[in-house]
Parts: sequence; C-alpha cells; structure tokens
Amino acid sequence: MRRHGDDRGVHIGGNARVSGQISTGDNSVQIQGARGDADEGTAEALARVAELIAAHEADLPEAARARRDLADVREEAEADDPDDDRMSGALARLARRVAGVTALAEAVHALATRLGLG
Repeated sequence: MRRHGDDRGVHIGGNARVSGQISTGDNSVQIQGARGDADEGTAEALARVAELIAAHEADLPEAARARRDLADVREEAEADDPDDDRMSGALARLARRVAGVTALAEAVHALATRLGLG
C-alpha cells in the first residue's frame, strides 16, 4: 500500500489475487462469516448485551441508541429472511457505542460471532 497525501486507498497492481476483504480508513470495520441460526445461544447473547447495557447505562453516553441498535440486531436475527447488511451495520454501530465498557465490547463481539458476523 502506498500513500499519496491523504489518500488511504488500496492500490493493487500486477497479478494480485485477493481472496479476502479489504478496507481502509480510521473507522473501518470488517465483518465476515457465515451466520448461524437464531437459536437459544443467540437469544442468550442478545439478553446478555441487553443486561450489560442496562447495568452500564451511566457509562454509555448513547445508551438509548445502543438499545435501538440491539433491537435492530434482534429483529434481523429473528426474521425469516434476515438482512445481513442491516444486521452488520447495527452491530458495528453498537460496538462503537459500547467500546468504552470492556464487558459490553466483549459481549457484542461474542454476539456478532454467534451470528456469524464477527
């Protein structure tokens, strides 16, 4: 990767074969994997994140938005035809909003992994 001024793009030349995701930028998030079924383990992971948001609400400047993001994740996880893009976006926002609380950050990561998106 070469840099020209503020250009943080990826420049690929030659006979490159890229088989994974590529992303650049300060707030870049990569989520990859196959989603598992919404099952008891997923319900437990969703409940754990909800409990931790409630327990650490005073430490979360955007607790209400974090709860809405979690509701979006839950809605998609329980849908017959879940929208991976919507769920990934909600998980990325949620992870950003709770990053200051280690237990919550770990629980969100575990949820994303459980959903096959982490």
